Amino acid sequence: MQSHQPVPAKPWRDRGNSLGYIQGGTEVQADLLRQVLAQLPSDGDRLLDWLTPEGKRISARCEDLCRRVLSAPGLAERSGGDQWQASAYAQEWLENKDNAFLTAHLHARVKFFGELLSAIEDETKHADLLQVATEKYGLNWTTLSPVRDRTGWLRSLGMIELWGQRVVRTALGDSMLEVLPLCPPETARGEGEEILESANDAGAIAFLGDSMQLEQVDLRNRRTLIGYIPRGNASDNRDGDSTLTVAAALRRLVALLGDGAGLEEFGELCGNEFGISKTSFTTMMHALRHTGLIEQTSFNRFAPSEEAHRLIDEGNGQLLVVYLHARYLFFGEILHHLEKPATTSALVTLAKEMYGYAQASNGEVRLRLGFLQDAGLVERVDWQRFRVTAAGRSFVKNLTLQLPAKGETEETGAAGLQDAPSSLLSEEVIAQLRQYGNVGTESREFEEAVARAFAFLGFQAEHLGGSGRTDVLGIAQLAAKDRFRIIVDAKSSGNGQVAESSIKFDALRDHKRKHKADHVVVVGPEFAPRLKNWAVENEVILLRIDELAALLDSHSRNPMPLTELRDSFSRIDTFSDDLAERYQALERRSLLMRRIIDLAFQEAVDEDPVDDGYISVENILYALRKEFTPRPSRQEVDELMTFLSSPIVAGLESIKGRHKLIDSPRNLALRLAGLGGTFARG
Repeated sequence: MQSHQPVPAKPWRDRGNSLGYIQGGTEVQADLLRQVLAQLPSDGDRLLDWLTPEGKRISARCEDLCRRVLSAPGLAERSGGDQWQASAYAQEWLENKDNAFLTAHLHARVKFFGELLSAIEDETKHADLLQVATEKYGLNWTTLSPVRDRTGWLRSLGMIELWGQRVVRTALGDSMLEVLPLCPPETARGEGEEILESANDAGAIAFLGDSMQLEQVDLRNRRTLIGYIPRGNASDNRDGDSTLTVAAALRRLVALLGDGAGLEEFGELCGNEFGISKTSFTTMMHALRHTGLIEQTSFNRFAPSEEAHRLIDEGNGQLLVVYLHARYLFFGEILHHLEKPATTSALVTLAKEMYGYAQASNGEVRLRLGFLQDAGLVERVDWQRFRVTAAGRSFVKNLTLQLPAKGETEETGAAGLQDAPSSLLSEEVIAQLRQYGNVGTESREFEEAVARAFAFLGFQAEHLGGSGRTDVLGIAQLAAKDRFRIIVDAKSSGNGQVAESSIKFDALRDHKRKHKADHVVVVGPEFAPRLKNWAVENEVILLRIDELAALLDSHSRNPMPLTELRDSFSRIDTFSDDLAERYQALERRSLLMRRIIDLAFQEAVDEDPVDDGYISVENILYALRKEFTPRPSRQEVDELMTFLSSPIVAGLESIKGRHKLIDSPRNLALRLAGLGGTFARG
């Protein structure tokens, strides 16, 4: 065994959470790895194959195996295009055949690898190791799988053995612990980390003093968009993608710029390094200049700013976060809202609703989360959710944060925004519409409730109000040919009816022209009789609160696409009836799908050795024709069966016109709800 570690261990937060598994046997992972690496370099589409100890041949596509299993722990990397090659460390291991060398390398790249080896005591079982990982090291593991992956590799490397249920360290494993630098549990949990511990020189503190003492007006006027920062394929990151982290990408860009370069020269360097087009380069330059990390020194020549190198140096991640927090909206504020794990989509909703950050998007929030991750202030809980670390909780106390738009005391948890069922959200908005729509003195509150209602329908809805302005502007953010705008006038009334004199059609025409709107809507409790004819003549939709409430209720269960809503807005005199018909069609489709699953479930649990759980489309149609009027067509049923059989839904298995349930109805419901949770709410 070598007496030194071949690569310094990465900081805990930069190590990967996952350690892949090569199919063929838990205790022979190292042998299988040798067989795989010997076939590299290779094109991504090529099939790699290897033999198990029993002589069984197994194969997998090179791209899938290298990306899923080998890239995160640094065993394989792209060599250009679709080619994969063994990493330098993996190649050296193939040559020196020293398992201690590979063990040290995996420890340097993977969380709780050498630490697991250290945690083994007398009578230690896998469940005990999982307890150490979660309680002492703060890892968010709920199953034994990540522990078994690690013990499998350690067994194959000769570091541990399995005696029945006991995990036992070998003499080689004992020797390995003498050279591995282990991460203390408190460091892994982020405890005891002081703010800017790596940037505590006098100059840094002076710089931070200016950046951290911000007024609310400064915070509200920060830039909205960071913009495009290329990530390329230059390296791997801790989440297993073959791209740079966002802070590492900035480091590379500043390094490419050197002491200064002409625009054309810098463009060529970025094109070679990141594979970006000229258009993307222009977009990137726009973003970089706004960060203040580069500046123009002469005509078409740029150089790093005076502060750039200090800000982006490795270890100065927290210093960079302070700097970016002072320049961009909703940056440090994210830390304040991640006490409970939350998704990117939930944070986007929170940014819009609490801080008035209308331009917030998943991409922009992910950029911010990337910087916060690199600084050790935020960690990924699972594929969708993030949470603040102990270091992040300490760090945020030193920042001046923007107050929520409605005051400092308003607290809306990001997780709650994401997790609240749509039916509860619609009920809340409906209650506000009814509460404020019948109180003439509460016009502003009614306007805000109407804005929330149209936001729930999928519009980017902005409450404007005030003299000479429309109350609500709604934008359907779609492709250029499908995009449309609506303006909404909110009319509350103390006596329950909007008077004829309350609606100024001339003013509505002006607002429509001013905001380049396609449609005009007026929302109120009830309307004077003659207003209805006048509204049709002026191409204005009158929408009663009860009708809007029914619309929201239907939308919470069967959301209608914005393109269909657009078609209904074009039917001024039959708007509500047209919407009702469309929602009935959507409800019918949902009921049909539910009944198909019910029939498939009944067939699956029926002990029939002939059909073996399968049901034909004909039998489904026969059962449905008795329950639905009009009878479902073959096309309707086929479309739903295709959807339920897709790999994403994975509800049915379809073979030659016969279908079988392959998952529980509850899992289907959870899967579809989870898919919905990945998309941003407008």
